[in-house]
Amino acid sequence: MQSKMDNIISTLNIIKDGTVERVYNTKELSEYLKVGVSAIEKMRQDGDLSYARLGRTYIYTQTDVDNLIRNNHIEFVR
Repeated sequence: MQSKMDNIISTLNIIKDGTVERVYNTKELSEYLKVGVSAIEKMRQDGDLSYARLGRTYIYTQTDVDNLIRNNHIEFVR
């Protein structure tokens, strides 16, 4: 019982310190980026969007999303 409590306290301290980044599932990410779920699935299948998989759920971290945006950023040149 004590080790479970220690794990909970440790996790709460990490969250308090701000070292946990935002995570999204496919639906949440599609709403955040304002694109369809199929667009997220295509980017994932094409290797453009990194992810983790927990059972049947795909998980995307804020770092994954930031990398996607950075890799698809186009500079305007006159």
